[in-house]
Amino acid sequence: MRVLALAGVAAFLLVASADATTDGLTIVARDGARVAFVAHAQAQRAIAFSGDGRLVSIGGRIVGRAKLPTRTLAWAPTGERAAYVTTQGGVVVWTPHGLTRLEPNGWGATWWGGLAWSHDGALAVSRGDELWVIEDGSAHRVLGPLPPNVGTGGPDVPIPFAWAGDHVLWWDWPGSGSVASDGVTLWEDGTLLGTTLMYPEYTAVCGTHVAFAQGRDRYSTDGKSLVYDGRDVSQDTLHSYVEPSCDAEGRLVAAVSRNIVPRLTNETHRALWQLLPERRKLTSPPWGWSDEDPQFLPDGDLLFVRTRFHTRGPNGSTDVQSGRVMVLAQGKLVQVATIGYSLPELSDRFGEYYGRYDWAPFLAVWP
Repeated sequence: MRVLALAGVAAFLLVASADATTDGLTIVARDGARVAFVAHAQAQRAIAFSGDGRLVSIGGRIVGRAKLPTRTLAWAPTGERAAYVTTQGGVVVWTPHGLTRLEPNGWGATWWGGLAWSHDGALAVSRGDELWVIEDGSAHRVLGPLPPNVGTGGPDVPIPFAWAGDHVLWWDWPGSGSVASDGVTLWEDGTLLGTTLMYPEYTAVCGTHVAFAQGRDRYSTDGKSLVYDGRDVSQDTLHSYVEPSCDAEGRLVAAVSRNIVPRLTNETHRALWQLLPERRKLTSPPWGWSDEDPQFLPDGDLLFVRTRFHTRGPNGSTDVQSGRVMVLAQGKLVQVATIGYSLPELSDRFGEYYGRYDWAPFLAVWP
């Protein structure tokens, strides 16, 4: 059985304390499923599991195995294969047997762009203003070249980040980071799905079902609706819906806040709501905390981070990001771990950004 079965608080916490590894990384494992977390971030890079859940990467470092010359790895959904793009535009795959170059340096892959694996082992790659797929030893163009962006004058770049069945999901990056912060178009192959913010956790895929937070402007607390398979399932103008999570059984949850005047985004206060199959509130965080990044576990329980961002010290000189890793199991809350950091100055990676929190450098869940 692949599920993370919570057989009681004591048993779960015992596993967590007994499975600590080096570099501040802890892996909680039970019944074949795993949760990895870094209590205090050692590196400003996302952590991720290999497709079989046996390996963990932090940025380009595969813990205990290899250190690769990249900031970002894309793990295949099965086995132990990780792909990255070189700074010279080549595409490389790592396995425990070594490196394989799928495309040579100079091929033109966008090194800062995106990579996304399908469940069949196809790899979607951004190549300038074109989207390509590498499969069975050959590459073919899916779409492009995209026309220049009318607003910025720069080239549009397709950024693949996931698959829905046999179809690639990608963002249309408009040639400007500032413009992209206020929303980009979301596509499934050549079909326009809508407009969303360019964050992986703002789109969820369950088989062939796609859910995403629809809306423009960079404030996560301003008028975001929840679209599921092309229909607005939030049907609510008073609240903002972000960070959807869904499962194969048709359940859909999201992190929900009231629409807030943009200047008050430091007062982000989200609760988790189930939208499908019926609508109901799942959590009620205390004021000053916000429930973020919900993720369904295979047994139906819900993992999320209860977040607080504040300052302390003289004149607010130290920024503190606190997170409690929580599991909602059969109506009961279990705290699994604490994560977060305190820094005199925020880096460009951490902190609250217009009401959005990024826990990717601290937490990974498999499967």
